[in-house]
Amino acid sequence: MSTPKNKQAITVGFFITIGIVILIVGIFTLGGQKKTFAASLPVTAVFNNVNGLQKGNNVWFSGVKIGTVKTIEFYGNSQVKVTLNIDRKAHEFIRKDAKAKISAEGLIGNKLVVLYGGTEQAGGIEGGENLQVEEALSSEELLGTLQTNNKNLLAITTDFKTLSKKLVNGEGTLGALISNEALYKDMQATIAKLNSTVANLQVAVRNSEKLTGNVAEYTAGLNTPGTLAGDLVTDTVIMSNLRTSVEQINLATAQTNAFVHSLRNAGDKLDEGNNAAGILLNDEKVGDELRNTLENLNSSSRKLDENLEALQHNFLFRGYFRKKAKREAKEARDSARKN
Repeated sequence: MSTPKNKQAITVGFFITIGIVILIVGIFTLGGQKKTFAASLPVTAVFNNVNGLQKGNNVWFSGVKIGTVKTIEFYGNSQVKVTLNIDRKAHEFIRKDAKAKISAEGLIGNKLVVLYGGTEQAGGIEGGENLQVEEALSSEELLGTLQTNNKNLLAITTDFKTLSKKLVNGEGTLGALISNEALYKDMQATIAKLNSTVANLQVAVRNSEKLTGNVAEYTAGLNTPGTLAGDLVTDTVIMSNLRTSVEQINLATAQTNAFVHSLRNAGDKLDEGNNAAGILLNDEKVGDELRNTLENLNSSSRKLDENLEALQHNFLFRGYFRKKAKREAKEARDSARKN
């Protein structure tokens, strides 16, 4: 039978074994989370300020954890050199010209390093590269910016309150527009007139477009061969004939103007009354005398006809008139034969 000491030793050994197992599991679990035992490639980045970054903090790329911060040490003139362990599985996605910046998990969470950017031409990292950095705002600077923004927002809110009060009280143009119904109606009428003007302008634009289309069609018609317009534009012979016709028309117009001028001069001379035609037209006495003379001539002519008729019947001149009649008849026949 076992003694109490043996039982105690077995119990102690059992608990020690369980503790060792828990310790090993914890080490591997934490190591898995920190990727301590995973194959990795080291890269560096030099910052002016790491804003509280610590060894073991995470490294993110596109929102995915790809490594941890290995070391943090001073470098150069008050700068900080940070060495990052990047998982080999992710190294092909991280370009040699990628950039690193320090961020945080939330507004006041743990610090972390974010990798971003890079081009396909640069290729993936191979280990030992010194990445470019982007300096991020510190928490103090961020809080200072927020404080400034709060002051600006307070000033804007105050101004807005003042403006709202003036609008409610009807002060200023906008206030009068809101509270004065007559002004509001006038504004509505003005807007209606503006809309009418815009509609008229649109109609004018459409008419202008139609006119432009008609001009284009007319121009195309001018370029169509075989048409009068096309011949006028392209045929030099027709244009020469038209030019000659125009010159002849101009000459005829000049001659007509000269004729009209001559008629006007003749009319002026007739109106003057110092010539025979003017006297006949303007002197009534001369006209009456001329009329009496013509009447006397007509009377004398009638009497002469009567005398000739009497002579024809007189036996002394009857033979003469018969011979004359025969001679005239013969001349008429001879003329008819020649024709």
